[in-house]
Amino acid sequence: MPSSRIVPKIDRAKLVKDALDLVNVDSPTGKEGEVGELYAFKLRAIGMKVTMQEVEQGRFNVLGFLPGRNPDAATLMFNGHLDTSFAASESPEILKAISPVYPSEPPWGYVKNDWIYGMGAFNMKSALAAYIAAVRAIQDSGTKVAGNIVIAGVIGEIEKTQVGNYRGPQYRGYGHGTSYLVAHGGTADFAVLGEPTGLRLMAAHSGSCWFRIGLKGSLVHTGHAAGVTNVIQQMNRVIDELERWIPDYQARYTYMGSKPTVNLGSIEGGWPWRASRTPAFCDLYVDVRFPPPHHPLDIRQEVGKVLAKVEKKHGITPELELYLTDAWSNVSTDEYVCRSIAKAHQTVFHKKVETVYFSWSSDANILTRHGVVAVNYGPSGGPGKETRGTMYIPNMLDCAKVYAMVAEDITSKKRNQISKAVAG
Repeated sequence: MPSSRIVPKIDRAKLVKDALDLVNVDSPTGKEGEVGELYAFKLRAIGMKVTMQEVEQGRFNVLGFLPGRNPDAATLMFNGHLDTSFAASESPEILKAISPVYPSEPPWGYVKNDWIYGMGAFNMKSALAAYIAAVRAIQDSGTKVAGNIVIAGVIGEIEKTQVGNYRGPQYRGYGHGTSYLVAHGGTADFAVLGEPTGLRLMAAHSGSCWFRIGLKGSLVHTGHAAGVTNVIQQMNRVIDELERWIPDYQARYTYMGSKPTVNLGSIEGGWPWRASRTPAFCDLYVDVRFPPPHHPLDIRQEVGKVLAKVEKKHGITPELELYLTDAWSNVSTDEYVCRSIAKAHQTVFHKKVETVYFSWSSDANILTRHGVVAVNYGPSGGPGKETRGTMYIPNMLDCAKVYAMVAEDITSKKRNQISKAVAG
């Protein structure tokens, strides 16, 4: 695999600095503006033409473009999200519950020995830095790539969505940025997403459906509540039936040896500031993951059958609302991008790349459905250790080497020489 001039040009010190700079900008979903400006600055510094896509006020996709010399050659995109699951400025109690390594005040990120610590170091600012390192090495080596290289730093990827009274930019995630990206010129033949896979190739991942299961009750003063139906107590019947269903669902929908996860994610009912009344409502929110090739309506039907059992057994008629659908992604490992990653991984690590399937989502599903063959391959923890808020620097450095090799390899091929058969 050609890269003898490029890989030695990858600069560890600059890579670490780029990652740390990004980690030290607080960027929870909805507040990606500052980190987007920083990422744009860094992409310009390595010679890329940068476009800022204003998805909504104060929220920008950052699109870096390095033109190739051959219009017939393939285009590769590195895609990564700028937002983090939580804010670095969350309360110390929340930060401690997420990961023991988070500091409760700036600077949010720090380096200790071979590790970077801080919000977003794991997911996925280290990969954003590795993209820069790969393109910088190509530039510094004097290599003139044949095809185009695109780096897309996108907003709103984290698994969040608006529902009920929870509205606003901080809830607009789950592919919000990449959906805008592909509708406004951000495309490629292939894409690599550096989600924290532990340097394993994830060519497929699950989809998810989020449901609201609702019950309506009577609003009665505690003093007169004897014999009044309480919808919070009734919701226990729903939960019991769901818990009986989950193992059977998992057995029937197992994919690539992985059982789809089901999470009872939230429950709301009544008014905590007025516990002197019976609850007028109770809503249960459930996240159901599902594998290829199933459709969200298959999953809605599954949950609907559970609620039909509840009605038959207990005379309870819950409402069922499907309020989020996120598609699965499934790319053949015979696709050239998978073979290119496998070759580069073999060169760097002297062993075969492991292929995995996870229940978490990524923007690969959006890209594949818009004609971009997209897979996940990214850095995470060190030997035997993958902890949120941490990044093992040698792991990140080796990942940048793989990215550089893949970028040179894919862009050296003509588009009509590389078979693309996007699944999905």
